[in-house]
Amino acid sequence: MNLPPLSFYASLEEKWDEEEEPEEIGTVLKVVPSAYHQYLDVISKVKEEKLPPHCACDHHIKLEGLLPTVGVIYSLSKHESEKVRA
Repeated sequence: MNLPPLSFYASLEEKWDEEEEPEEIGTVLKVVPSAYHQYLDVISKVKEEKLPPHCACDHHIKLEGLLPTVGVIYSLSKHESEKVRA
């Protein structure tokens, strides 16, 4: 698998951080257990609520039709079917 250089990911993260609103670090430190303070750079309410910026390697899935097909995902026993419909 050919991946872009690691510096690409770092620059993407930097760009994302630039758009981020500053957070109250004191509040975050109180809420997050001290064992997880090393991961504070990935725990972000702002990042949670928005998508990362578009880039050359965006991924999308093309769906045929507008709605998913209707049908059971797996077979149910007669008893299970009755319980589901009740």
